[in-house]
Amino acid sequence: MGRALAISALILGIISLAIMWTGYVALIVGILAIILAAASLSKYKDGRAMATTGLIAGILGSIFGLLFALVWTGVGVAIFGS
Repeated sequence: MGRALAISALILGIISLAIMWTGYVALIVGILAIILAAASLSKYKDGRAMATTGLIAGILGSIFGLLFALVWTGVGVAIFGS
């Protein structure tokens, strides 16, 4: 079970980095990666490297997703007004 959580966290972390330009979608996927990685790291000894990598990728994907969401929101306000 620990490896499955770690692999899931790693896959979701990579996906969040790959789709960070989508904004809020990447933020949600990154948060899911962080949750799964934290659960894997706290409960299981298997797959610690994958869980750690998924955690880092999820954090980076969430940060960049949030930044892109703020940029897209600012562009929308600038184009369409308040």
